[in-house]
Amino acid sequence: MVRELIIDDAPGYLRAAVVEDGKLSEIHGEKTGSAGETESVFCGRVQAIKPSLKAAFVDIGTELNAFLPLTDDMTLRCGDRVIVQGQAKQATETKGLRVTTKINLAGKWLVLVPGQSGVHISKKVKDPALRAALMDIAQGICPAGCGLIVRTASEGVTQQLLVEEARSLHETWQEIKRKAACMTKPGLLHGRLPLHMRLIRDLRELSKVVISSQESYDALITAQQEQQIDKQTRIELFREDRQLIFDAYSIETQIDKALRRRVWLPCGGYLIFDFCEAMTVIDVNSGKMILGRDLEETALRVNLEAAEEIARQLRLRDVGGIVLVDFIDMRGEEQRQALLSRMKEALLSDRAQTKIEGITRLGLMEMTRKRTHTQLHKALRAGCSYCSGDGEVLSGEEVARRAVRQIRRMMLAGQRGPFVIRCSPSAAQALESMPSLAPDVQIYAQASPGRHAERFEIEQIGTGIPIPREARPLK
Repeated sequence: MVRELIIDDAPGYLRAAVVEDGKLSEIHGEKTGSAGETESVFCGRVQAIKPSLKAAFVDIGTELNAFLPLTDDMTLRCGDRVIVQGQAKQATETKGLRVTTKINLAGKWLVLVPGQSGVHISKKVKDPALRAALMDIAQGICPAGCGLIVRTASEGVTQQLLVEEARSLHETWQEIKRKAACMTKPGLLHGRLPLHMRLIRDLRELSKVVISSQESYDALITAQQEQQIDKQTRIELFREDRQLIFDAYSIETQIDKALRRRVWLPCGGYLIFDFCEAMTVIDVNSGKMILGRDLEETALRVNLEAAEEIARQLRLRDVGGIVLVDFIDMRGEEQRQALLSRMKEALLSDRAQTKIEGITRLGLMEMTRKRTHTQLHKALRAGCSYCSGDGEVLSGEEVARRAVRQIRRMMLAGQRGPFVIRCSPSAAQALESMPSLAPDVQIYAQASPGRHAERFEIEQIGTGIPIPREARPLK
């Protein structure tokens, strides 16, 4: 696999796209100069303890107090000072940042866990001999009073580089403690790396990094010389003289496709994504796919292709939580196992924690994916002013019927018209084909372009006031 990182370092906002074999796999964005919250370390002061929630609310210098879950061995009181770190779940407009007292300082190859003990090797390192070798090295370099996690990227890294990174991470922790001891009020102790540097740190086998800023390009070259970036990774500067960097790599087009409900597969089948409050539901359809000797073979081919695309879309759309996939039904157990194997293989490149629970009796694949960031459609889209998130609006015929019912209420109250209904063009067209309520009652429909599809207003025209020229009478 050829993995590339394309960075649009525009003024005020940085975007980074992970491209694998020419296809967009991840898209990230961050305000330039933002200190960020996830991974950032804060000096906080406990403001309130809520036993019913098993949590404390901590002032960390932000607008909203942070939410700190409490464990049985934690003894905190109001006013206590505490060092906390932001977790993956970001703060919202109404909820403060979720924090933890278990600090993780991540490097490229190691993660330092102050206050813990022991050494752990990433589960993704499968070779027993390599795990044993890494364990020996990590136990020898683990700082006193700290735990150490050896990341998957440490495979093939020299012992000297691991020693230097462990020392650097420990020095960072010592500096955090010194700074916390001097702080008189809550605030930031240690900010996280910029977005593109975090991605470079976390992505494995990165073939190329392309960035649009000369200043950032120079910083990347320096970081590579200091062995913070693999020497095999090619770093290029993209000059936006005639074209924007994301346009040149067709990133914008792929982002727009990732916001669509329907995703087409090369075989002619397609996926339908529906985002519910409790889960994400994906429906697999055969569509235009007609190849295959029989229905079973056709179903298997579509499902296998769908599995690979679903794995990519989960990363690209940053889907988190429960995921339910309705694959095309297959009767054979062998075909089901082939589908499970393909899905597991396709998810190996996902940096978020995923777990496949299996295929239910109804043929639904249940899986979970750890929520890390805001889902793409929520990050780039706002609620619809028309449907308020329902995805549908009332038909013109239903709006027309509701308007007529309102006039009936007005007539029961003693009003006799003439009545003018101002509504959307579709509702006005439906009204014109409706019969009037009574021979002596005049009702007119006036189309108002631009009016909300579900909204209408009714006016009773007084004596001597002319009917609007654009209004059309009901039959």
